[in-house]
Amino acid sequence: MWYGKRSALTLLAGLLLGGTPSAVLAAPDGFDANGQCVGDADGDGQVTIDEIIIAVNNALESCEYMPVSLQFRAMVGEQPFECGMQYAGIGTTAADLIPSDFRFYVHNVRLVTIDGKEMPLRLDQDGIWQRDDIALLDFENRVRPCNNGTTPTNTTLRGGVPPGQYNGVRFVLSVPFSRNHQDQAVAPSPLNLTSMFWSWQDGYKFLRIDTAFDNLRLHVGSTGCEYGPGSPRQIAGCARPNRAEIRLDDFDPATNMIVADLAAVLADSDLNANQPDTPPGCMSDPGDADCAPMFRNLGINFTDGSATPATQKFFRVE
Repeated sequence: MWYGKRSALTLLAGLLLGGTPSAVLAAPDGFDANGQCVGDADGDGQVTIDEIIIAVNNALESCEYMPVSLQFRAMVGEQPFECGMQYAGIGTTAADLIPSDFRFYVHNVRLVTIDGKEMPLRLDQDGIWQRDDIALLDFENRVRPCNNGTTPTNTTLRGGVPPGQYNGVRFVLSVPFSRNHQDQAVAPSPLNLTSMFWSWQDGYKFLRIDTAFDNLRLHVGSTGCEYGPGSPRQIAGCARPNRAEIRLDDFDPATNMIVADLAAVLADSDLNANQPDTPPGCMSDPGDADCAPMFRNLGINFTDGSATPATQKFFRVE
């Protein structure tokens, strides 16, 4: 899609000639046919007097960013994710699975122009799901057995990018190092969830997938983290970052959706077996061989924690 400009005179002329604000200004994405930001600040398809003023100012000064909403959908194969739903045919032994949690953090979100340039998505600062360039996607709703979660869910990233044509999206499945090792008890939302934090690694769980009866866990976060010298003690680095770089092509933010598929992550795992003396599934322990196929499908090298975008199967475009 392409976004250009519209003059303030055209905008005002439409109003003076009898057009209603909604007829002249309303647009599903906040832009008119010529790509000019029209001032529909709350995105309800109707423009108030205050928003008309915003629209005129935008027309005079030109819009620097266009609003974008990236829609995510949680799936288990071809079925929508739902807390407590039983799914069959998962993994190499076609096991049954009943999910009880499904959440993950992303940061450094970028849209890719048709000529290959990556443009950062400037996230809206909503004070709940999005903070700085970090966002939490949360698909569980605290309905049993999702007892460790929260009732509200979040399936959308909202922000802005410079006007242009985009056909790809990039993001990192993780919390950046600069924010990963902090006191979550006093951190702002969405980094204030104790259920998404590992005290033993002093860092966040980038991805949390659990199942009922604790049959399987997939918790991904940085490991091999060590404190540096000095006081107060701070993590100086982690041997295995375990941050997945996600690259999705043929993606139009106006029409496509990003699918996170739990079944795809587990496709190469035997859910009926577990390495002795380890937790069920994978807790990112470098000594737990059960992690290897899951990490590969997430796009992470299990040996050193580096990103391997070509191997990831977790995310796809629909």
